[in-house]
Amino acid sequence: MWVIERQRRVVALDVASEREALAELALWERNPDGYRTRRQAAADNAPVRIDEGTLAGLMAHLTERGLSREYRRDVRNYLAAWGEALGGRDLRKVQLRELRKFLKVWKTAKKSRIIALKTLTAWLREEDELNPSEDPTLELKVPPSVAEKGQREKGYPMALVERFYAAIESQAVRDVLCLRAKTGMHDSEIARIASGAGELREVDDPCGIKGTVKFRHKNGKVHIVSLDAQGFAAARRLQARKKSPSRSTVHECLGYAAARLKKQFPEGKIERIHPGELRHCFATWSSECGSVVKPTKGGVPLETVAAVMGHLNTRTTKLFYEGVQVPLMIVFPLRLEHPSDPVEVSGEERQAA
Repeated sequence: MWVIERQRRVVALDVASEREALAELALWERNPDGYRTRRQAAADNAPVRIDEGTLAGLMAHLTERGLSREYRRDVRNYLAAWGEALGGRDLRKVQLRELRKFLKVWKTAKKSRIIALKTLTAWLREEDELNPSEDPTLELKVPPSVAEKGQREKGYPMALVERFYAAIESQAVRDVLCLRAKTGMHDSEIARIASGAGELREVDDPCGIKGTVKFRHKNGKVHIVSLDAQGFAAARRLQARKKSPSRSTVHECLGYAAARLKKQFPEGKIERIHPGELRHCFATWSSECGSVVKPTKGGVPLETVAAVMGHLNTRTTKLFYEGVQVPLMIVFPLRLEHPSDPVEVSGEERQAA
């Protein structure tokens, strides 16, 4: 084996003779930082396509990151459409103007299509299969979310959500509804918690915080949420189930509930609620009638901890110590009740039993 060894750096060469090794050494000395072995150069010249192999690698990466099955399915579908539009071309040969041309043709989900494509190219860059200088998506901007305030009323009255909860027969769907309404979680976050990627911790704090759930966002950052007894029990049941109900199952159950409510309240206008709106409900209810519940033990801000520990940047403190505390919890007068809901037993009562 022939190698180049300089300043503790060792590069194994793909050569069979001293003459070839000397030729590679000359190339390395000309540009050490940009030097590529023959095998690496061959890999660099291989086309980067949106094909089954590439999609399988990305799906494995997203699965490892704990992203939900529904999210992975949507990304794969959008990327399959990109692959068909590009006709198997090398991504490194595609121009930004071509991508924009395809987006003009597609009338729906433009933002999601861009996010899916940029998710793929970001992963390819991480895998060193796509150089930033050859990535046509670097200048492709994700459209900002447009606030719909003023265009339509967002969210629902508490009484309507309470009625739907009482009319839903599936315990798993009620658990999803409970977490979405009481915490404002996304569907993908609940799916990660149910799959086991979320860490449940029982607290039993006198303030009303029953426990916490810790999970990672899509961006990799750790997030921790305090839950009351009902929310913590819902999270625990979903995790024992090992998966959350699919979106189609949730929508189907809500449709059945709407039909039952129309018969029960013929004088009122009952329309099926949409789970995604519950995040808006949480924000609205919190600002209108919510109150903050603080853990009994209290605690000091991480900025103070950073100052005492001598951290010059609070990011260092947050990186290692954020999440060890029980965060604040927002509560509002929402009563989600169903006769089939299990009666929860406190930790002290379980120990006594």
